[in-house]
Amino acid sequence: MREFVNITAIKLVYMTLVRSKLESASLVWSPHEVTYALMLEKVQKAFLRFLYRKRFGYYPFLYPTKFLLGMLRFNSLEVRRNYSLMTMSCKTLRGESDCPEIVGQVVRLSVPRLLTHQLRPRQHPLLAVPEARTVAHANSPLVRVLTMLNSLLMSAPECDLFAMRWIDVCRECLRFCERMDDT
Repeated sequence: MREFVNITAIKLVYMTLVRSKLESASLVWSPHEVTYALMLEKVQKAFLRFLYRKRFGYYPFLYPTKFLLGMLRFNSLEVRRNYSLMTMSCKTLRGESDCPEIVGQVVRLSVPRLLTHQLRPRQHPLLAVPEARTVAHANSPLVRVLTMLNSLLMSAPECDLFAMRWIDVCRECLRFCERMDDT
C-alpha cells in the first residue's frame, strides 16, 4: 500500500484484509490476558502510524495510540470485540437468536429479594452471572458479557435493552465500551 494515495482505499484494504482476520470469531476467542490483547493491538497501531503518515505527511513517532485512534476515527480492537460481544448478547436477550443453547446460557434473569413488600429496581443486577470455579471460566466470554451488561444497566438506568430501539441499544453499548477503554 506504499504506492496508494487514496486514504479511503488504504482504509478499505486494511479493514477487509487485516482487521477482518484479527476480528474473525472474536466472540469465542477474545483474549482476556493483557499480553495477547496488546499483540493484536500492535498490528492496528502499526497501521494507524502508517495511515497518519499518509494523511498528514509525517510519521508520528511519539504520538500515543489513543491520539491516533481519535484523529483517524478508529476504535481499538478491544472496544470492537467488547461491542460485538455485547450486541450479540443483546440480540439474544431480545429473542433474535436462533440458537437455543445460547439463549439458555444468556437469558437468566436475577430475581431480587422482596424488601418490605417492594421491589427496588436497579439495586440488583438484572442478569444472573454464573459462579466461576476456575480462572478460565471467570474470564470466559459469557461471564464477561453478563458482567458488562449488568455494569451498563447500573451505569445507565435509562437504558432498557428490551424496549429501546435497536440503534439506541447499539449506541449505548458502544458508549459503554469506549468508557471502559478509557479507564
